[in-house]
Amino acid sequence: MPKIDSTKFGEIVIAGKKYGQVLIIGDKIVERDYDKLKKLFGTAHKIADWEIEQLLSNNPEAIVIGTGQDGLLEVDEEFKRQMAGRGIELIVGKTFEALEVYNEKIKAGQRANALMHTTC
Repeated sequence: MPKIDSTKFGEIVIAGKKYGQVLIIGDKIVERDYDKLKKLFGTAHKIADWEIEQLLSNNPEAIVIGTGQDGLLEVDEEFKRQMAGRGIELIVGKTFEALEVYNEKIKAGQRANALMHTTC
């Protein structure tokens, strides 16, 4: 699984490559579809159903959500209940904190997926 190197507003660096906002699913890095999120919600500060499906797609032990540099990405209570009901550890925090948790999980050999919001 790829290691996250760093983050700053609007950017995340994973294995030396720069991205905007991403989903990390196993070894795969997928850019979030900002236009589709904006059209659906009017913002990228929400998690879409298709993103949840991807986060669950490879039977993770943990899902790490980076809520942005200021923590504005919303993680709704239903999603939290859903993860608890599946026995998946859900870690939610500002992106600069969440990337550390994600890196610790993969270093420990856990199957962890992530959603990293890099703006607000």
